[in-house]
Amino acid sequence: MASSLLRIDAAASQVPLSAEQQLFNTWVQRIAQQLAWLQAWDEAVQACRTRFARDGAPLRTRYLDLQADLAQYLDQQAGRKLSKLERQLLETCLLESAQQVADLSDTPAQQAAMQELVRRYTPEQEDDDDAGDATGAAAQAVAPESAGQDIDWEDMEAVAQFLEAQAQAGAAQAERARGQHQAKRQQRKAQQAQKAKGPTAAELATQSLREVYRRLASRLHPDREQDPQERERKTALMQRVNIAYEAGRLMELLELQWEAEQMDPARLAQLSDARLAPYNRMLQEQWSDLQRDAQARMQAFAREFGLDATTRLQPAKLMSQVRERLQQLQGGIDYLQQLLKALDEEPDALKQWLKHERTLARRHAD
Repeated sequence: MASSLLRIDAAASQVPLSAEQQLFNTWVQRIAQQLAWLQAWDEAVQACRTRFARDGAPLRTRYLDLQADLAQYLDQQAGRKLSKLERQLLETCLLESAQQVADLSDTPAQQAAMQELVRRYTPEQEDDDDAGDATGAAAQAVAPESAGQDIDWEDMEAVAQFLEAQAQAGAAQAERARGQHQAKRQQRKAQQAQKAKGPTAAELATQSLREVYRRLASRLHPDREQDPQERERKTALMQRVNIAYEAGRLMELLELQWEAEQMDPARLAQLSDARLAPYNRMLQEQWSDLQRDAQARMQAFAREFGLDATTRLQPAKLMSQVRERLQQLQGGIDYLQQLLKALDEEPDALKQWLKHERTLARRHAD
């Protein structure tokens, strides 16, 4: 990678590195490490998907089929004579199974059947629309613009109350207008004060990014190249430059400077701290973006394979996570097969199972 060369060497200038130069090297190293991590992550995820498509997809299909069978069995047993607590447990277990299948099934008919069970057994919630409508009507009834329509103009007390309400509403509106005007004045003063101080760190960083881009565009513009082979090379480089610039990735632009022969170790070491400071800010932002990207990829992988999304995952350990998930699916299949067989063959198995589920719920609650 060009980033291995993108480093300020103290030997090039024969003087110790400044704080900004050291920081530049630090951010470049961190970004390079994060990019390498993301590349390893993508390779590991692809291997995991290949493995799961071969071994996991059939297991998940079988597991969801059994969950659907359990939900339908519980639906059939809902008419049995059960205690209130047993009925509540039955409906809770039914909902859990049906919702899981509705969320994960790839079969439209199965998904629709489970969604219907979820709709039927989801407890109804109190509708607050009527209360909201009543509140809105009450507010409208006392609004100043509507109150005057029903006023008895011969009732002096009613007229006085109406005029007082109008005056209070006008004063409140004037106060809001003064507050908004004052806020705008303060904002303009702050903007003028900032303008007098000069560009902000963010503006300097954006300006630095633009300067690097313009130098690259000037050197690599393919229309200025007569040689067809060189024009093709510059066209490919310019496409990479445009992508990096639009994404705000300074490190990639600096690396492209190496490829375009616009930067060398001596020139990099000669950059002043004032020039490096906005570079460092952009590099820090790029590193932060890569960190967020890594976190998003880990969470997406966890959702895809049914893993704990709060666990910090590493590329080298992803396949072990997939193997563990496959074992969990097989264990779930074995359990559901045994449960459905017992429920079908033993008359009292349903109540015993509901009692077992109640015990598990209490343990989780404790």
